[in-house]
Amino acid sequence: MRVLRCPECGLEVPPLSPSNTCPRCGEPLFLEVDPEDIVREGARSLVPGDLKRVTLGEGGTPLIQHGRLLLKLEFLNPTGSFKDRGAALTISRALAAGWRTVVEDSSGNAGIAVAAYAARAGIRARIYAPADAPQGKLRLIRAFGAELMTARTRDEARRAALEDRSGVYVGHVVEPFFIEGVKDLALELVRSGERFDAIAVPVASGSLFLGLYKGFEELARLGLVDGVPTMVPVEACGFAKLTRYLKTVFLACEEGARSLLADALRLTAVPRLRQIAERAGRVSPYVIVVGDESIGEALRELYSIGLPVEPTSAAVYAAAKHVARDVGGRVVVPLTGSGLKYVPAPSELLDRYLFGAAPPR
Repeated sequence: MRVLRCPECGLEVPPLSPSNTCPRCGEPLFLEVDPEDIVREGARSLVPGDLKRVTLGEGGTPLIQHGRLLLKLEFLNPTGSFKDRGAALTISRALAAGWRTVVEDSSGNAGIAVAAYAARAGIRARIYAPADAPQGKLRLIRAFGAELMTARTRDEARRAALEDRSGVYVGHVVEPFFIEGVKDLALELVRSGERFDAIAVPVASGSLFLGLYKGFEELARLGLVDGVPTMVPVEACGFAKLTRYLKTVFLACEEGARSLLADALRLTAVPRLRQIAERAGRVSPYVIVVGDESIGEALRELYSIGLPVEPTSAAVYAAAKHVARDVGGRVVVPLTGSGLKYVPAPSELLDRYLFGAAPPR
């Protein structure tokens, strides 16, 4: 039997209730899946098949080798980021529960993913985003038919979304089904047959870190892996939270500086921070905090080898090179988002079809 369970106080909540945080203590919930459900799926997926009702063909992204790095091309998911994995299950839950409007807050990629999958499911979406998010990302949210609401900062966008009573809040920063959707990334790495010694993982809300961790835990229960591998969290300069819990490695991060490039990591309120820190403490020797100089250099390098990624992916690439030197082995790098969203190409003709009229510039 599947339930949403609070990791803090143990309260159980029905999986299709509109809750994503514990009604008793406020801690973000996890979905508990009966191991027999996973076994019945034959390890083809860590998501029981009856849970996924909405899909755009997410997952199954390529894994390519570049020196000692194994690059997982998550930017090749349908809307250009790994967030499609989580959005597929989030919107599947909404459809199964009969919700007609969902509310999300995002710096861009999660908002795009939720907007696209809501469109696929015929559900309305309202997305709150910071006004300084890349304009290409904001335009895509609107293009998928979602109502876009902008706020001054990322944290203000989240507060506004939480106060919105016109729909059900499915924010990926707390949504347990979003984490469930990410788990198959762990299975894909194992099934690739490639040996690796560590994974560098970008951390903002922590959905990728927690999804990978939970996926490897379940694979261990199936006897397919020995345990959770080394997973090194990567944060952006000026937005690091894990430094109080782990030894820290700084890459071109000056005191008092704040990254302008890594927009997808610019989150200051992290509801699942304790959950991330607890798990990171088990599987990582340190957290890496990356500044814009290192991000920019890594971005140029990635484009020079034909990979059009967003700056956040470059931050993880820079960190992974440090990890590879440190562990003397092979490191998986999830390239989480597409850089094509950062190349604006305004066209009145396209705007006419996407938006009905040319939006104000």
